[in-house]
Amino acid sequence: MTAAPPTATDLVITSRAGETLALSTLRGKVAIVAFISKAACHTGPVMEIIDQLWLEIGASQFAAVGCVVDLERGEQFREYGPFMVPLGAAPRRAVADYLKVSMSGFGVPQFILLDRSGKQRFLLGVPRGDEFLEMVDNIRKLVDLLLDEGSPAGANS
Repeated sequence: MTAAPPTATDLVITSRAGETLALSTLRGKVAIVAFISKAACHTGPVMEIIDQLWLEIGASQFAAVGCVVDLERGEQFREYGPFMVPLGAAPRRAVADYLKVSMSGFGVPQFILLDRSGKQRFLLGVPRGDEFLEMVDNIRKLVDLLLDEGSPAGANS
């Protein structure tokens, strides 16, 4: 018997315009969230990956969000784009609590994949070098796996 994946606690991301997005509102869709920072060398390619997935799959079944971790005071979002998917920010402590990881062991960029019921199914760190391209293929396979699972019981999608 396999244990059910943990249900994600909620995380609220604040957009450039000051609007908030609770990740719980993504329920009903397969979702990918990219946790990024300006200091991470893979931030641009990571966001391009989720932009491409979002374009290929479509917003009716799939949600994609970028979350800048610890946006520094006075730092501008425009340094992170332009990207097509929604982009917001959240404090490092809130992100670590959401992911259920220690602050000391948490680095960016990372991806999380949520199933249609909002459960965290996969947490993926971003490797360096040639492994990066392999990771891109694996993310698409995992997204397709979650899309193939269908809608959760009782959900209207």
